[in-house]
Amino acid sequence: MKKIEFEDKLIRKLDEIATKIDALIQLVAFIAQGKNILKGKTKTKQIEILARFGLRRDIIALLVGTTPETVSVRISEMKKKQKAERK
Repeated sequence: MKKIEFEDKLIRKLDEIATKIDALIQLVAFIAQGKNILKGKTKTKQIEILARFGLRRDIIALLVGTTPETVSVRISEMKKKQKAERK
């Protein structure tokens, strides 16, 4: 493996780890405030809440216990619903 390829893979992996840490920090901050924002919510509502935090779809899927594809579909449905409500 060339040095440049190794460095590229390392940077991608570090970015992935940093994203996951950011997501955990946000969730821990809410839980520490006594606000478990996901408790008792449907998966669709959990996806909506986490998407509003700007988390990536693969991270949301990991946190909610579903697939990134399902998250993408739910976010798409959410956006369509919001557009319809604006009309």
